[in-house]
Formats: sequence, C-alpha cells, structure tokens
Amino acid sequence: MPSCTSVVSGSTINSTNVSKQTTSWFVFAGATLLGAFLVFQVQPVISKCVLPWFGGTPAVWTTCLLFFQVLLFAGYLYAHCLRRFLPPALQGVVHLALLCAAAWSLPIAPSDAWKPVGTEDPTWALLWLLTAHVALPYFVLSSTGPLVQAWLSYENQSDSVYRLYALSNVGSLVALLSYPFVVEPLLSIEQQSIFWSLAFYGFVVVDGWLAISLLRRRKQSVATSGEASATDQPVLAGLRVADWTVWIGLPALASVMLLVVTSHVCQDIAVMPFLWVLPLSLYLLSFIVSFDSPTWYRPKLIAAFTGFAFVVIQLKGWFPGTWQMPVEALSYLVVLFGVCLLCHGETAARKPATQRLTLYYALISFGGAMGGILVALVCPLVFQDYRELPIAMSLSIGVVAITFLASRSWLTMTCDWRLSKGITGLIVAIIGFTAVVTTLTNRTDTIDQRRNFFGVLRVENDAERIQLVHGNTIHGIQLHGPERMTPTSYFGHSSGVGRLIHTMQAESPEMRIGVIGLGCGVLAAYGRESDTMDMYEINPDVLAIAKEHFTFLSDCPATIEHHLGDGRLLLERHTDKKFDLLILDAFSSDAIPAHLLTLEAMQLYRNRLAEDGVLAVHVSNNHLDLVPLTHRLTQAIGMSSRLIQNDHCDQVYTRPSRWVIATDRDDSFWESEHLSVAHKPNAAVVESAPLWTDQHHNLASVLIWPSL
Repeated sequence: MPSCTSVVSGSTINSTNVSKQTTSWFVFAGATLLGAFLVFQVQPVISKCVLPWFGGTPAVWTTCLLFFQVLLFAGYLYAHCLRRFLPPALQGVVHLALLCAAAWSLPIAPSDAWKPVGTEDPTWALLWLLTAHVALPYFVLSSTGPLVQAWLSYENQSDSVYRLYALSNVGSLVALLSYPFVVEPLLSIEQQSIFWSLAFYGFVVVDGWLAISLLRRRKQSVATSGEASATDQPVLAGLRVADWTVWIGLPALASVMLLVVTSHVCQDIAVMPFLWVLPLSLYLLSFIVSFDSPTWYRPKLIAAFTGFAFVVIQLKGWFPGTWQMPVEALSYLVVLFGVCLLCHGETAARKPATQRLTLYYALISFGGAMGGILVALVCPLVFQDYRELPIAMSLSIGVVAITFLASRSWLTMTCDWRLSKGITGLIVAIIGFTAVVTTLTNRTDTIDQRRNFFGVLRVENDAERIQLVHGNTIHGIQLHGPERMTPTSYFGHSSGVGRLIHTMQAESPEMRIGVIGLGCGVLAAYGRESDTMDMYEINPDVLAIAKEHFTFLSDCPATIEHHLGDGRLLLERHTDKKFDLLILDAFSSDAIPAHLLTLEAMQLYRNRLAEDGVLAVHVSNNHLDLVPLTHRLTQAIGMSSRLIQNDHCDQVYTRPSRWVIATDRDDSFWESEHLSVAHKPNAAVVESAPLWTDQHHNLASVLIWPSL
C-alpha cells in the first residue's frame, strides 16, 4: 500500500513508469516461472527415453546425475560471468544467440539412430546423446533464475528482486507435482518431447524479449553497466568466511538432508510409490517460504517444532505398533522441512546486495550440487550402510540447538559464535550422544552388510534361517539344516512358479530356464542335473552375497550361468538363447523397472522362448496392481495367460504370492494337476487395463489407491 500511495501522489510520468515496471516485472516473472518448470520436466522425460536403451545400471544413473548437476552449476556460473564481465547490451546479444542455438537443437527426444549397439561401456555414448539433445536447452534454463534477477536489478535495486527466486521454486514444485500425475499419464514420451519443445519455444520468446530489451535500451544499459562495474570491482574482496560458509555450507546440508531422509523414509520406513514426492516438495517449499518474504522466517519457532520432531523419533518405540511407522515417517519429514527452513532461511537472511546476486546463487548451487554428489556418489564408496543419516542428523541437531538457544537468529546479524561454555557443551553433548546412539543401532543378527549404488543389502541370520534384506524388502530366505534346499518366500511348491516348474519338469527330462532377478538364488532349488539355468542380475553385490552366504547356487545340480547387467539389454544381446521357461522376478518393490514390463519388452521375451515355452511373471506387490497390465501385455503379443494366486502358505517361511503365467499352449496345458488352480482373466478388466509401451507407461495407472 505505501508504494500505491506514493504513485497516486506523484506525477503522471511516475505513474507511467510504474506501469511499465509492473508490466516488465510480469515478463521477468514469466521467464523465471517457465524456465524453472522446464528444468524440472526435462530430466524425467529424457530419462524415460534412454532407460530402455541403456538399462538401469549404476553407470547410467551416475552419468545422468553428474551430467545434470554439473550443467546446473555451469548455468549459474555462466550467469555470474555474463553479468560480471559484460555490459548489459552485450549480455543480451550473447544470451540471445545462446537461446537461438538451444532452440535449434530441439527436439530433446533422440531418434532410434542413437540407440547403442554392442556391449561397450555406455557412459560415453550416453554422454554424447545427452550433450546433443539436452545440454544447450538445460544450460540456458539453468542460467535463467540468476540472470533474469540480475537484469531486473538494473531497473530495481531493492531486495524484491530476490522474490523471483521463490517464484522459480514455485515453478519447480508445479513441475514436480504435475509430471507423475498429469503429464506422464496423459502423454507418450514423444508427445512429452513435443510438449516440452513447444513450451521451450515459448520460453525463448519471453526470455528473448528480455534480452532484446537490453539492446533497445543500449545507452541506458551502458550507463548502468558503468555504475555496476564500479560497484562490482570488489566482488570477492568484501566477502567474509561466514558468507562463504552460509552460501555454500547451509544449502549443502539441506541437500544432504533431502537425500538421506528421502532414502530412509522411502526404503526403511514406508515403502510406497510416489512417497519421494513429499520430501522433495518440502525441500522446494522451504526455498519458497525463505525467499518470498522475511516475515515468513521464524527461526526459534521452526527450531522448536523441529526439535520436538527429533525427540519423537527417539521415542517412536513407545507408540503402539500400528502407529510407529506413520509417526516415524511424519517426524522425519518434519525434521527435514524444519532443517531446510533454517538452512535456506539463514541463507536468504544473508543475501547480498544485488551487485553480488549472481555470485550468491552460483555458490548456493555449488553447495547443493556438492551435497548431492556427496550422498549419491561418495558415501556409497566410503560407508557400508547409511552412515550419512546419523551424521546429517547430528549436524542438523547442532543447527537446531544453536538456533533455539541463541538470543537472536544465528548468522543473520553478526555471525557471533561467542556463546557461553555451558550452551556450547550442551550442544556438543547432544550431537555426540545422538550420533553414538543412532550409529550403534544395527541389528544384532546382521552378519554381513554391503552398500553400492543400488542401496544397502543386509544378511540376517538366526537359528532357523538366513535371509537377504534390502530396506524393508526381503529378497530371499534359506532354512538351515537338511531343509536348506526347500524353496521359500514367494517361490514355494504351492506358488505359481513352483506349480509351473513341477508341471514342466514332469513333461520334459531337461529344461533351459531363464531368471531375471536372482535374489539369494531360491529358484535354483528347482534345478535338476539335466537342467540349465541362466541367472540375470543387475546388482553385483546380490550375486556376491548369494554365492557367499547362501547355498542354493552351490548345492544346485543344474548347470548355472550368471549374467550381470540389465536383464532386458542382456536378453537383447543373447540372440542364441531359447528358454523353455523364462521367469521375471523384479516387480515386488515400490520402484519397479518399468522398462521390463512394456509391450516391446514382452515381444523380446516371446522371441527368447523356445517352442511351447512359458513366461512366468511375479506380480506380488502391496502397492501396485500389475495383474491386469500383465494379462493385457501377454494378450497383445498373442499369448494366453492365467493367474495363480496362493493366499494361504502351507510351508514354513513361504509367503502369499501372485504369478501370471503366459504361453502359446492350448487349454490342455492348464488341466494338469498343478495348474488347475489357475484363474482365467476377467475380459472386461483386462480390456480396461493400461497397455505400457516404451513410449507411454506410468506408475499411477497401476497404483492401488487407498480406500476412504
């Protein structure tokens, strides 16, 4: 309201200027919002394009992660260098040329000519593909936030420029929420690419307008540049260590907390699809709250409810059993939101004058990238478990304690660390106690624990059995003693795959069996001396553990061949193999490899089956209904399928399971003693089921929505 009163009381010329600035601000806001939206949308689009070609191996995901992290920081650095070393008019020329080059490089979806051939390391081929299709557009979009704010600062030197950063995170949040629930279900990958490209052309128009406006105001811009250059000369000289600590260290801690809490909540507490959306949304919301207005940031209040959430986590065992999981998950999310609010709030509270705006954002981006690379790449090489979780939680407790105990908001005024010795000692004691207690909470029955890109695997052993565990998911159980070769878990004698193997072995004296998804090797319990089994496994630690701690493989009389890598890609290369039975066991978790369950994948499986061969797909899943989808896929490739579901287990350490069995054989196959329990699919349900393809598949279409 004060600004409105000032405008009304001013001259007509002032009113005109305000109107122009208001219109101009919407252009700045539009470029910021659209740019942030497109940054968050491009990564899942290109990932879905390359996954069926390159597989889900660590080399692929690591390459993508590093590519986008490095390019994001490069975009921020480009914005800083452009503003620092070039006058505004020349900034417009350079950026306009870059916009045109990025628009020329579209579309982002690669053609089939980019599909790799051979068995060579995919890293360089993937890097070249990403560079050719995504690098320029993503680089330009990454620079948008700081660059647009820097251009706005030529007209408006107030702190309101920084509110565009909050707006950019609104765009990111909209993109995050819209992709899995709107864009992915409605559009194929090709359509997503076209939609994204059209939106990028719109962005080029808006952002190009801002660049051209710098050229149209050449004289004014040159004059402004002279003033800015004079102000910018000591851009690094006046910075203190505290500034660097805040601008790099706090965003790094927030980034680390995002990744470790997401991993812990989604793998160890509540294994549910799309749960990862919640922590990332809270992370982005903390940016929005912190940079929109200083009045939103209440450090002591935030520290209080975050500290309370820390206490609840330590006392989760006191809650009733059914309450423990939701209470713990909610508490971790509260801790994440609170810590991110404190980190980003203090970072926003120490924002510099607009002359250092681009450097400020470049350092924030650097801190966030370092936090992400530390957790995603360094920690799996250094730690055998998620040791970064207690470390990050300990650092967060220190941040919360200092904030709560300090007489004023820490770091925002003088960065005075001279607290009393008693308070300092208390903080150190809290951090040390929490770190020790959290670190020493490993299960006593864990005899081996290994970590790599795919996560942490535990081998748990007691008097009756030994089992392989990933998070809360059990990947196989073996009994001790004489019964050690008894099939367990989802593979018992009464399961769909058990019944199928017994039927086929009674028909044929020898079989070739392919298995995608090794686990601890339970299916090897069915192998006969005359059989050959091909085991496909993507995680090298799973194979190593199955050989070292379980005896299914070593005790199996069949000939076993192990193949390490993405199952679909390996099958494409193994053109000489024809299986009597091909078993797919990769869909029990919340994050299923969707590229293994598409029409193109099913056609590949059929091509790898021998005459009268059978395909068995394990579709037991607490959160995804994969049965109608699998039935429709098998029918689409001309095979008939039936469901074998056993809800009551008649063996020790076996579980209820659901198996879809598909074959070309006639109805007499299903009349055998073991397969007579198979159910025909409901035609109406199958007809209404989604038909996943490499171009169009989404998890939401098979999600089991909770009943209200």
